[in-house]
Amino acid sequence: PAASYSTSMFTSLDVGSLHLKHRVVLAPLTRNRATPSTTHLRTWFPNELLVEHYTQRATAGGLLISEAMHVMIAVPDDLAYLTPIYSPVSLRASGALGVPGLWTDEQLDGWKRVTEAVHAQGAYIICQLWHQGRQTHSRVTGLDTWSSSAVAITGSEHGGGESVPYERPHPMSAEEIALTHDEYVNTALRALLAGFDGVEVHAANGYLPDQFHHSNVNQRGDQYGGSYQNRCRFTVELVTKLCGAIGKERVGVRLAPFGLFNEVNGKERVVQWTYLCSELSKRGIAYVHMIEPRFDEWKSEIEKIDILLHAADDMGVAHESSIPSLKPFRAAIRPPTKLIVAGGYNWINCWDGIDRGDHDAVAFGRYFTSNPDLVERLRTGQRLRRYDRSTFYGPFPDPAYGYTALSEKNREWAVPEDAGQSQLVPPQNEATTEKDTLDQDSSART
Repeated sequence: PAASYSTSMFTSLDVGSLHLKHRVVLAPLTRNRATPSTTHLRTWFPNELLVEHYTQRATAGGLLISEAMHVMIAVPDDLAYLTPIYSPVSLRASGALGVPGLWTDEQLDGWKRVTEAVHAQGAYIICQLWHQGRQTHSRVTGLDTWSSSAVAITGSEHGGGESVPYERPHPMSAEEIALTHDEYVNTALRALLAGFDGVEVHAANGYLPDQFHHSNVNQRGDQYGGSYQNRCRFTVELVTKLCGAIGKERVGVRLAPFGLFNEVNGKERVVQWTYLCSELSKRGIAYVHMIEPRFDEWKSEIEKIDILLHAADDMGVAHESSIPSLKPFRAAIRPPTKLIVAGGYNWINCWDGIDRGDHDAVAFGRYFTSNPDLVERLRTGQRLRRYDRSTFYGPFPDPAYGYTALSEKNREWAVPEDAGQSQLVPPQNEATTEKDTLDQDSSART
């Protein structure tokens, strides 16, 4: 591994109100390991296994971003009267099983145990807010599906235990957009009650905010559609409300300017996401968290780059010989907002970008699954253990397997050839199990 002493990875960094002692960030990892509630319909709560998982990865002055949490129903001011009757409504944002939320006291108490354990290690933890929009299903939520427009995802998903076609979503009215913004705000307030140090809006990977960003999904003719500025309005207004409610220094946003996941194929990528980054930065938020162009859930880095190289110019590729980068967006992000990057980083390629000033911190996901002590391994140049994609998403008979305890594959050493693989699809020389196939159809992806 590269020598960490030659880089800025282990220097301090202020992110909003947080003073980090190093720049290795835990990326959000939805793992579907929560416990089903016996008192609240269609809800799951954090268990002691989640407490152990986050504690294992917490380091003094380190930053953890939680697994995605579905936003909750908009309620009056005190939030204190939430009862089981609200649970199905709270799940309009959800298309995934085994994902813990924040709208019940049972969930709140579980997350308090997590945040207290993380803080006891001297680390910080951010709550990622998630609304899946058209990727949900009435068999999971008990409600109709909402999105920017009535454009369904093709294919099928696991709707409450079986594979069913995606549903044609209901196009949200302006009033429903405002209501959804309030749901995000109430979840953010709830996150602070649970002890989180801030929130991150998941506005990438084809989830609800991203369904407004992309022109192939967003076919609206009002102030939330049409021009790229209008397509950014949902996210910009949401972030503005969050800043007003909990403070700009507690707000981050995750973006994927070159993402394709969940059938987002919008155009004007460079100009649109440059504008969006500029608007977010003007609001002084803590950070923007961006996914590298090379990363894709279904395709290898080689396949993804080939797609981008042959894309039309208005997707953001100026010339066929030019591989897209995050540099235009970095230029639009002004202090105090920081840039965190993720997607395909390992012990070889994680060092130079911080030194060059391309970004401020690096978020690791897959290698944190197999190396809970990743920070120390990078700091001291130790070898990393291989990640095991077959254990990424539960449930499992033994939920600790590949989560807080190593799987058999996790006991192997990582090799450079692992770089560039898809997140979900095994390479040809790696056997595909029935579990892998099930996970490829699952909607629980961050």
